[in-house]
Amino acid sequence: MGTKPNKSSSEFLMVAAAALLVVFCYMGALSGPFVFDDEHNITENRFIRISGLDPSGLYAAAFKSPLPNRPVANVSFAFNYYFNGTNVVGYRFVNILIHIINGFLVFGLVRITFETPALSAQRETAGLVAALAAAVWMLHPLHTQSVSYIVQRMTSLAVLFYLLSMLCYIRARLLPESGPRRIALYGVCGLAGLLAFGSKEIAATLPLFIYLYEWFFLQRLQNGWWRRSLPALAGVCILSAAIGLVYIGSRDPVGEILAPYADGSFSASQRLLTQARAVCFYISLIFWPASSRLNLDHDFPFSLSLLDPTATLPAVLALAGLLAFAIFIARRDALSAYAILWFLGNLVIESSVIRLETVFEHRTYLPSVMPIAALTASLFRWVRRRWAAAAVLAAIALLWAGWTWQRSQVWGDAVALWQDCVNKSPAKARPYNNLGSALSEHNRLPEAAANFQKAIDLRPNYADARYNLGYAWVRLGRLQDGVQQLLEAVRLEPGNYMAHNNIGVAYLLQENYPEAIRHLQQAVDLAPEFETARNNLAVALNGKGDLEGAIYHLEQAIRINPHYAEAYNNLGLVLKEQGKLIQAVEKFRRALAINPAYPAARLNLEEAEAQLKRAAD
Repeated sequence: MGTKPNKSSSEFLMVAAAALLVVFCYMGALSGPFVFDDEHNITENRFIRISGLDPSGLYAAAFKSPLPNRPVANVSFAFNYYFNGTNVVGYRFVNILIHIINGFLVFGLVRITFETPALSAQRETAGLVAALAAAVWMLHPLHTQSVSYIVQRMTSLAVLFYLLSMLCYIRARLLPESGPRRIALYGVCGLAGLLAFGSKEIAATLPLFIYLYEWFFLQRLQNGWWRRSLPALAGVCILSAAIGLVYIGSRDPVGEILAPYADGSFSASQRLLTQARAVCFYISLIFWPASSRLNLDHDFPFSLSLLDPTATLPAVLALAGLLAFAIFIARRDALSAYAILWFLGNLVIESSVIRLETVFEHRTYLPSVMPIAALTASLFRWVRRRWAAAAVLAAIALLWAGWTWQRSQVWGDAVALWQDCVNKSPAKARPYNNLGSALSEHNRLPEAAANFQKAIDLRPNYADARYNLGYAWVRLGRLQDGVQQLLEAVRLEPGNYMAHNNIGVAYLLQENYPEAIRHLQQAVDLAPEFETARNNLAVALNGKGDLEGAIYHLEQAIRINPHYAEAYNNLGLVLKEQGKLIQAVEKFRRALAINPAYPAARLNLEEAEAQLKRAAD
């Protein structure tokens, strides 16, 4: 059984040192942009805009957000908003903290695994292996996307509770006898599992991997136990399926998976073939995660058949061989075999027939945990001198820390991030569109327009790029060209309320109030809670002389967003036009209270107060 090592704080300090290095490596990404789903789930999600910690507000944030099946992550975003609004630094700081906690959980999981009957003979190096595995995993450049892409807190939170659940289960099983402590650990195991499921659907594999862990490490792959536990295995499968059905809801699960393939662009079987190549690509990134190979928006062509492209068949054979290898070595090297099953099994949900983005690096966050642990342990077996193995792993960790730091610098600036994507995916339209958006936010409008045009050249039916190009031209004063592109965006995407809003703005600038009202009303009809469209519609109605209609929409805009300074200012102007100077002054003051550096509101306030003074005299 071996001898139990003396407890020492050195292993913990090693992980703590790696955690400090993580903070340093990710500092460059702190002020980086919100990207992709960040906007839909955070910046545009009115339900997380809580002003207090009352249960009703938290419930709305949890279950009325765009992804109500991920309430735990939604509530975490609401807490971020409560403490620091949409200041991106606070969101990334929390993501870094979660990543560090996960590193300590990886340390705990690997450490406790060497206390199980299957690996107890290797206890002598357990602490060092666990500390180095945790350090290597925390500093891995492949995780920069999971940490820096804010909405992927859904992934990292799910992993936090997933690992915690496993740790509690294992600790409970290793207790010498039943009692209150074991019951409490099982209780925390179950609660953590529920929180993992409430963070992201990837946690649906948790029951299966707890079962496999029991069989591999606690039962030492006894065939008799496996046969006796078949009812339990069936229960695990039913539980995992039930979790999936809960997430899908009352809808048809088969339809949910197959419906997206109705457009005929590619089939479910072609996606599976493509994912075989994607999984092999993920494996290569685990071993060689140079920053030059990492990309937020990979251009990964589909596999049309086993031989198109030619890499498809070798990828399928490689994965089949990897699975066969895991089965072959299971009794000699349980940790490596389990790590292979862990890696492949935890990619099943996102690398299957479900029509998601083809490749995303954050999908490796959970799958990479056990392979890195197994590789670390294997190195200590292969290299006879313990210090030499530790030195190799320390060197790898430092190399990867350097690459993580390099990658974080890219994440820290929107233009740099999307320029990196354009450089690495030059034939893909979306990076050009997003680079254009980043340039537009820096008022580099001619450069932005050129990138939007490049995106349209690559993909003529790209509604978002046409919308962005139209908006850029409106801002550059090319109103007719801008309206033409925005109208094309609406033709391609009739529900694009933002395009209707900006067409209305273009007509407003031309003082064409009837056309402005028509498009802005369509924007409001499509998105009743879009406060900007209501504000703009009010301006158009005011221009046409409909003051009551303007007041109604401004009041609605303020109801939707109580911190909307421009709407308060515009409401003050309408009230002033009605001769209600006292109410107008109140609205101008409210606008300035929200935004003290608002020159128009200050000027309007001074004029209204002067009028009041003259009236009093």
